[in-house]
Formats: sequence, structure tokens, C-alpha cells
Amino acid sequence: MFILLNKVVTLLFWVLSIMAAVQGWDGLLGWLPTIAVVVAGIHVLETAYFWMALKHKSANPVADAVQVFIFGIFHMRRFIQTETA
Repeated sequence: MFILLNKVVTLLFWVLSIMAAVQGWDGLLGWLPTIAVVVAGIHVLETAYFWMALKHKSANPVADAVQVFIFGIFHMRRFIQTETA
């Protein structure tokens, strides 16, 4: 349940970031596109890690890689938990 809530919040962050970039929001919300670029860079690294180390644990590695890019560690966590168990 907690992971699902985190995924919903992450998806909301991406939607708001895209809206802020398209509509040119000012003030504090104007920083969302910049923060989104930083988060996307981190998610690229997480996706690369997933692809190199964890894709063998996935039934559909391409779909899981896309979800790791969107949701980051919140999606990759189930693969990491099975890795350490």
C-alpha cells in the first residue's frame, strides 16, 4: 500500500512538472521543471542499474525499465528485496 501511494505521488510530481514547464509557472512552482530534470537524471542512473543488475528478475524487463524511469526506487524496490533475500 505504501509503495502504491509513493507511485501516485511520484506520478503527480511528473504531471505537475510538465504542466509547470508548458504553462511557465512563476514562483516556487516554477522550480518544478528544474527539479524534474535532476530527478530524471537520477532515474536514468536507476534504470541503468536495473538493466545491468536486475533485469534477469523481471518477466518483462522493458516495461519494468520504463516504470523504474518513471517511479524510480519505488518500482525497483521489489527487485532489490528479492536480491537481498
